[in-house]
Amino acid sequence: MTDRSLVLAGIEVGERHPEVVLVIDEVRRGAAFAGVQTALAAAIGYADRTGRDLRVVMTRSTSRGNSAERAAALIAERFPGRFAGRGPVEVVTRESIPAAVFAADTVWIATYWKTAHALDVAARAGVVDPRRVVYLVQDHEPGFQPWSTAFAVASSTYRAGFTLCVNSEPVAAALRQTEGVAVASGLVFAPELDRAGIDRAAAVRAASTRTAARVLFYARPSKPRNMYVLGVAALAAAAAQLRDAGVIAEFVSAGEQHEAVELGTGDVLRSLGTLDWNSYFEVLGETDVVLSLQQSPHPSHPPLDAAESGARVVTNDLGGARAGLHPGIDAVPADPATLGTAVARAVLAGLGMTSEGAPAAAERVASRSDLGRPLTDVLDELAMSVEPGVRLR
Repeated sequence: MTDRSLVLAGIEVGERHPEVVLVIDEVRRGAAFAGVQTALAAAIGYADRTGRDLRVVMTRSTSRGNSAERAAALIAERFPGRFAGRGPVEVVTRESIPAAVFAADTVWIATYWKTAHALDVAARAGVVDPRRVVYLVQDHEPGFQPWSTAFAVASSTYRAGFTLCVNSEPVAAALRQTEGVAVASGLVFAPELDRAGIDRAAAVRAASTRTAARVLFYARPSKPRNMYVLGVAALAAAAAQLRDAGVIAEFVSAGEQHEAVELGTGDVLRSLGTLDWNSYFEVLGETDVVLSLQQSPHPSHPPLDAAESGARVVTNDLGGARAGLHPGIDAVPADPATLGTAVARAVLAGLGMTSEGAPAAAERVASRSDLGRPLTDVLDELAMSVEPGVRLR
C-alpha cells in the first residue's frame, strides 16, 4: 500500500524494559518542525509520567547526512532539560529495525498516517497489540491526498482500533464528522507552541530598528495544502495595492526553497528557503506581516507562532478552524483578491497609515479551552486509558 506498510510487520518481540516507542517518519535537522516537535513532546511526556524508557523508530529510509546519532542529538538539543545528565535517547533507523527487539507490552505512538498504517499491518500480523497503540492525529490527513488508494488507506487508519489522541478540537470535529469515528474529548489537546521560541521572536521584534515593512510568506510548493500558487497571487495583489498607496514593502518566503518570483510591480518575492528551528523564530522577529495558508482543519502553527510574537497575520479560514483564534490573526476566504487586500491592510496598519490600532496584547492561544486541553493533562488521561491502573509519576 505504501513504501512503509511492512516496515514493522516482521519485528522481533522479546524481553526488554517497558518502553514507549515513537514511530515517526524521521527526525532530521532542517525538517523537524511543529508536528515533529509535538510528537516528541508527547512521547517524552508519556514516558516520563509512566516510568517507561523512550525509543524512537524512524520509518523513512535514512537520508544523506542523517543518522541515529544525529537524530538523538537533535532531540536532546530540543529538550535539554529532559536529557541533561542522561544518555541520548535510542533512535532506531529504518535499516536497523530488523535487528531491533521490542517488548510485547510496548506502548506505541503513531504520528502520521503512514506510520499508523505500518502499525496496523503489524497488528494484523500479530506482533503489535492495537490496544497499546496511541495514534497522535495532528491533522485530517486523507485530505492531503487526491481521492485514491492513499486517500482510502489514510482514512482506514482511524478505524484500526488505536487510541486516538488529537491535536486540536477542529481536527477532532473533522474526524467525527468526516470519518465517523469517536474521539474522546478528554484526549483532544490544544496546539503545543514553542513558548521560548516565540519569546525570542518577540524580543527580536522589540529591538528591531528596521523601517521598511517586511512581509513573510510561508511557502511550501511541494505541499498542496499550503496553496503556494494562491499565496503568490495574493502577494501580487497586495504589492499592487501597496504601490498605489506609495508603500514599497519587502517580500520574503520561508518553508521551502523556490526561485525568486516577480510580483508584477517591480517587487520580487525572495526565498529564504528552509530555516532551522532557531532561525525560524529569528526571522519571525524581523517580520511585520505573515501570510500563511493551510487548506486543512488544523488551526496551523505558523499563524499562531507569528501572532503571539507580535506580528500581524493573514491566513485562510476553513470551516471556522482559524477564525477568531487570536486578535492578531485575520482569517479570510481563500481567494487572491481578499487575501491580498488583507495583507495590504495589515502592512498599512503596521505603518500607522490606517485607523486600525496595534494588535492586542498576545493571547496565550494554547490555553483556550475551545481548542483542547493542555497536553500535560491529556497525557495523564491517555496513560490511564491505554494502561488502566498505571501509577503516574
